[in-house]
Amino acid sequence: MENLQNPTPESGNTPTRNRYLSADELITRMKVAFTNAQEPEIQSQLETVGLTKAKLEAYLLEIEQLEQLSNTQRQAYGEQYAETDKFNNKLAEIDNLYTRHRNLCKIAFKGNRQANATLGIDAGRKRAFAAWYQQVSNFYAQLLANADFRAKAEDVNITDADITAQQNALQEISTLKESQKKELGEAQKATEIRDTALDQLYPKYSELTAYAKVLFPKDQTLEKLGIIVR
Repeated sequence: MENLQNPTPESGNTPTRNRYLSADELITRMKVAFTNAQEPEIQSQLETVGLTKAKLEAYLLEIEQLEQLSNTQRQAYGEQYAETDKFNNKLAEIDNLYTRHRNLCKIAFKGNRQANATLGIDAGRKRAFAAWYQQVSNFYAQLLANADFRAKAEDVNITDADITAQQNALQEISTLKESQKKELGEAQKATEIRDTALDQLYPKYSELTAYAKVLFPKDQTLEKLGIIVR
């Protein structure tokens, strides 16, 4: 899932952002600092070290862009979570019915080595999706492919319609899996774009806070800028 605490590797003396703060928390802190730094009594002092009003306004424009990127990132993860929920619900639906059918067949085909091996009844349950999908698909395909198996399945109320419905559901979950992977990729890309922009702005924020600690020692101005002094 999303990694909100992924600092970029240090490059020379370039500061890296606090790995214990989420991206949204850091964006909020930077916005407070760049906004309040434009108050006349603060701005006049920052001007002496080259932090002009024009620079601060430019930084705030970058904050606006960051907020938009963060909104896009949240939306992308929301869509990914929605696809994951659809996938998980369909998986549970298929697996619950498969478990029932499998258990019925264990009884119906007891002692039938061919059926047990062919249907995969004698194999352990698979949990990884690809292996699970293959196991369940094989079970229903083999039931339909063998007239004797079909007849025996009918005896325990596993109808051709039941089998076909499960096969259709398997096709559906395969599509859902691909959609889930696509949405996850888009969410990860949105996070990467947001984090890159954040890491580019962070050194400017770090510079401001460093100058502020020198210019306003033991001053409430630091609190106004959102700077926590320990």
